[in-house]
Amino acid sequence: MVNGSQINLDFRLNCKDKDIIYVAQCQICSVLPGTLKEDTYFGQSVTPMHIRMNGHRNKFLIDDKLYFEKSALSMHCFLVHKDLFSMEFFKLGIVKKVRPVELDREENKCIQKFRTRIWGLNRIVVVR
Repeated sequence: MVNGSQINLDFRLNCKDKDIIYVAQCQICSVLPGTLKEDTYFGQSVTPMHIRMNGHRNKFLIDDKLYFEKSALSMHCFLVHKDLFSMEFFKLGIVKKVRPVELDREENKCIQKFRTRIWGLNRIVVVR
């Protein structure tokens, strides 16, 4: 469930698939009471899922280079769960595989449908 709506994952896909829309949900926040939660992030990847997740995982560093500011997932953990600063608290899934030219549109459709730019981690502005 994301903000009161059921999300359907495509279990035919796996971490080796590319050109995907993926979802990450904070398992600490998802158990809090209430329907609207700031726990979910939708993203896209032209690279295989496991490589994209390594990109997020590499940002879970607290140092003088502020790598954590370059990922919405690590930024969420830093700001909300500082003592539990790890990507292991995110549940991951692949929503769908699309043609590369459709990635932006399909990612935005998920963000709008599940309202994660308002109630979710897609509202976090990251440093590139």
